Amino acid sequence: MEKIIYTLAVAAIGGYIGIKIKMPAGALIGAMIAVAVFNIQTGKGDVPSQFRVIAQVAVGAMIGLNFTMDTVTGLKNLVVPALVLVIGLTAFSLFLGFILSKVTGLDLVTALFSSAPGGLTDMTLISDAYGADTPKVALLHLVRLLTVISVLPLVIGWFTRLLVK
Repeated sequence: MEKIIYTLAVAAIGGYIGIKIKMPAGALIGAMIAVAVFNIQTGKGDVPSQFRVIAQVAVGAMIGLNFTMDTVTGLKNLVVPALVLVIGLTAFSLFLGFILSKVTGLDLVTALFSSAPGGLTDMTLISDAYGADTPKVALLHLVRLLTVISVLPLVIGWFTRLLVK
């Protein structure tokens, strides 16, 4: 029980720091980095596997709260864009996952979840249920997230200026 309390305390401190320094997804990434460092340094990190189910329920609830009646009525305008996104992202993610697996030696399940377009939290939690190497999935999504957050606005600004001229 002591290990769980220490782990959660370290996670809370890391999450707080992540929020305070305005890190993208600060609570999640700050907690993850703090617990990783704590566990690497001490080997005393522990969270019972039942917490994963609680985390999945909480994430599911938070995602569900994003839906309103306006969201549902607005879906009719999003059918075609949604189909294009789903088909394109799924095909590209599967292709990229297979390439990652072949080129890097990652097992296929880990490579596929690492290249999935979902969020860091969602893909990490779901990948665990499929036997993927969850720390690798989380780390690769973290790299993707930080890259997208830092590079994509610059690229979008560049494309916008290029196309507006």
